Amino acid sequence: MENDRTRNPFDLRDWLKKADEMGQLRIANGADLKYEIGTITEINAAKAGPAIIFDQISGYPEGYRILTGSMLNAETFGMTLGIDGTMGNIELVDRVAEILRNVATESKNYPMEYVEDGPVMENKLVGDDVDLNAIPVPLWHELDGGAYMGTGTWQVHQDPDTGWVNLGTYRVQRFGKNIAGNYISPGHHGHIIRQKYWDRGEPCPVVMCFGAHPLFYLMGSSDVPSGVDELTWAGAIAGKRVPVIKGPVTGLPIPADCEIAVEGYAYPDGTMLEGPFGEFTGYYGGGEKQEHVVQVKALYFRNQPILLGSPPNRPPNDMSYQFTVMRSAAIKEALSKAGVPDVKSVWVAEAGGGRMWIVTSIKQRYAGHAAQAAAIACNCQAGALMSKYSIVVDDDIDPSKMDEVIWAICTRTNPVDDIDILRQCWSNPLETMITTEDKREGKLYISKAIINACRPYHKIHEFAPVSQSSEKLLKETLDKWGFLFK
Repeated sequence: MENDRTRNPFDLRDWLKKADEMGQLRIANGADLKYEIGTITEINAAKAGPAIIFDQISGYPEGYRILTGSMLNAETFGMTLGIDGTMGNIELVDRVAEILRNVATESKNYPMEYVEDGPVMENKLVGDDVDLNAIPVPLWHELDGGAYMGTGTWQVHQDPDTGWVNLGTYRVQRFGKNIAGNYISPGHHGHIIRQKYWDRGEPCPVVMCFGAHPLFYLMGSSDVPSGVDELTWAGAIAGKRVPVIKGPVTGLPIPADCEIAVEGYAYPDGTMLEGPFGEFTGYYGGGEKQEHVVQVKALYFRNQPILLGSPPNRPPNDMSYQFTVMRSAAIKEALSKAGVPDVKSVWVAEAGGGRMWIVTSIKQRYAGHAAQAAAIACNCQAGALMSKYSIVVDDDIDPSKMDEVIWAICTRTNPVDDIDILRQCWSNPLETMITTEDKREGKLYISKAIINACRPYHKIHEFAPVSQSSEKLLKETLDKWGFLFK
């Protein structure tokens, strides 16, 4: 796949140059690590604003920076995937779905490329010299239990049975000079791989990357099937193999152009009291409890390193737009692979944290088509975790426009006939409606509502016509009177 993004498609600094050229970068000097950077980030996310670089941070050398807001709108998100030009949300989802479709077949041509050295190795702190405090890390929210180094982060694990290399995004609390929190919800690939090592009586090796090109964060936070190597997907998207360095401690691959990375081990009996942390649901749903940690054996970083921050909070937040676009595209692809015809568009609303509210637009072709689409959308790999509402609408409804979706629900449903409930569905400890007692017992279930907001198929042609000007009349009128709306 041709790369038209930057000279080096894996270098965050080249990404920043292009963002600046696009008018999508702001500089904030002197912001405080305690709450101020987090609050600026929250305000910017609510406005779908540009990327922000925080520099001149008290207690740190100039040039030790923090980046937030990397993918808050279609322009910066598109640039991350090498997409140029301005487009609407649904058009962007369709383009991303096309990219994912191509990448699934092309990734085999882009295996990791091992290299001897790279920018991430410009500074090395090993053994007793490791000090995570060398990197500025904000207190993002007022009720957080500590400084979270890992928000726009991703981890590298390798399956001990198959050799599969997995990228996953999990929050990381900084506990001290060489201890990093490693909260991973059950069911995630990192959790499964980690447990395999422990079942063998071995510590789990891990690489954590805290600063890099946003493409890696995007890959690590995406819902891809088990066995998929996200580093090969990144290579296929960029049209270039990802250069990696074999970690001197763990042997795991470290992308050579990373800003900040650590190597270490997670032990089955190594835990600390982690949290609370304001999460993507908009709540402190996980509380404070014992979680596993990583004993950091080595810290690597570039000169004047850049931490990539993407703190969650009440949506829209710093990560919700990218979650929405990627998950919408992945669900659309899953529906296609499942054989569901005439799916026009999918939108997983930011208001639901990019997970809980899925709307699928279809052109109905047969009785039961709507129920089929809605059920698969909320139970495929990309749509299953924590989704609560799966709504299907006709193709005259834009699923990204809430007013249109609510209008369809209000005028094309009879609740007693058109709402079905699925029970004991996949969730996780961040779900606010699961009781503390059930979480302790591992009952991490939630129900889902399937809402058929399509016109009844058996009388679709008899349904009351929509009171709206035709597309032809609208175009003719805008051609003549469009000056009124400029």
